[in-house]
Amino acid sequence: MPSVDTGRYTITNAKFHNVALLPDANSESDVVAGTAETSPTEVWNITLLSNKRYIIQNYGVASFATCRFRPKKGDTVVGGGRSQQWLILESRVDGRYIISPTNADLCWGLQDDENDTPVILASTPKDPKNQWIFSKVSA
Repeated sequence: MPSVDTGRYTITNAKFHNVALLPDANSESDVVAGTAETSPTEVWNITLLSNKRYIIQNYGVASFATCRFRPKKGDTVVGGGRSQQWLILESRVDGRYIISPTNADLCWGLQDDENDTPVILASTPKDPKNQWIFSKVSA
């Protein structure tokens, strides 16, 4: 399976085609769905670590994508000042990825296609609303 390389990306939901964005640098602000305008808050620095896990940091506000320790289904993905490691695994559909915390069988997802819908942790990685497309952004 191809992996996502270190780089700068937009992260787009496979079902709804909304991008993940972090609207501000406030600690605990929800990562939310937005429209693809390629503003800095919609761009993410993805860093592949030597352990095959990833750090996901928002380019526009420099906050990291995080969730609480031992998250539960329905918890939101939020911005924070400390990095967290994530798994990014390709789904059975080429080019679609599942983003998961390392300590829970959950994945990033959207409940609907409305702007400002929070990115939540869901339990069904096969559902396209819980799969993401990484599109490289030039530096």
